[in-house]
Amino acid sequence: MRIVFFGSSDFAIPSLKALKAGGYTPDLVVTKPDAPRGRGRKIYDSDVKLGAQELGLTCLQPADPHAPEFLDQLRKLKPDVGVVVSYGVILKPELLSLPKHGMINAHASLLPLYRGAAPIQRAIRDGRTETGVTIMRIVEQLDAGDVQLVKQTAIDPKENAGALRERLAELSGAALVEALAQIEKGKAKFTPQDHGKSTYAPKVEKEHGVIDWKLPAKEIDLLVRAMTPKPGAQTRLGNKRFIVMEGSVEQDLYGMGIPGGLQSSGEEGIRVCTGKDIYRITRIKPDNGRNMTAGEFVRGHHIAPDARFG
Repeated sequence: MRIVFFGSSDFAIPSLKALKAGGYTPDLVVTKPDAPRGRGRKIYDSDVKLGAQELGLTCLQPADPHAPEFLDQLRKLKPDVGVVVSYGVILKPELLSLPKHGMINAHASLLPLYRGAAPIQRAIRDGRTETGVTIMRIVEQLDAGDVQLVKQTAIDPKENAGALRERLAELSGAALVEALAQIEKGKAKFTPQDHGKSTYAPKVEKEHGVIDWKLPAKEIDLLVRAMTPKPGAQTRLGNKRFIVMEGSVEQDLYGMGIPGGLQSSGEEGIRVCTGKDIYRITRIKPDNGRNMTAGEFVRGHHIAPDARFG
């Protein structure tokens, strides 16, 4: 089969590697143009471009994948199928119709749940115990195409979004290899989604990570896990901002503390009162500082007994 692969972020690289290892080497890899990043706005190579080069694959970086000259290139290739993983561009009908068998996408949720840009963070934030990868046919409506296959996986109670993202990236690759084998053998079946059960997972912004210590400790733990590593669960102590990287919930036997108030701090963690129970911070990152254990933080920062996070 002649395959065109569309992807941009590092989430797509395990899929690219899995396709080549599974005998479905893309004839062409398409990714976004190199772009500036960080405070210095230095131009960096696309993650997928680097991955394609490492695998010896032909890669193009059209500014507009719908431009006539690029569409002509695809027509000459005569692709059998298009594969999309974290490309970050809404594809239009003219492009979607070019491959003989259409275009499929690996989406990191159990569709129709969590359509949109941030399914991994939203699933953790909502306290879900299970998620997965859905391989679907791409249509004009966002993440609404018919489903070819689903791979499920449990969410570990201590797993953060970064760790889950890595696992789902690998699972996407395995699912795509299976999906392409079905298409190649003419055994692929596509089932319409139940649109009435769909939910939307919009992009997570920095302000979504602000910790409200009046919430129960369980809710704060979900927030921290969902926001780690990016954009981070934020809190303040005095006039300084910190990112809570890791913690755990502990029962509050007395329930006398003020939300955000410090119960204790030491090598074992920084215990903070919440709306219900105690949240014990075990890793914390000062703004523009490094990720450190609570013990390291306590040794390097004076925390007054009456300190209050907020």
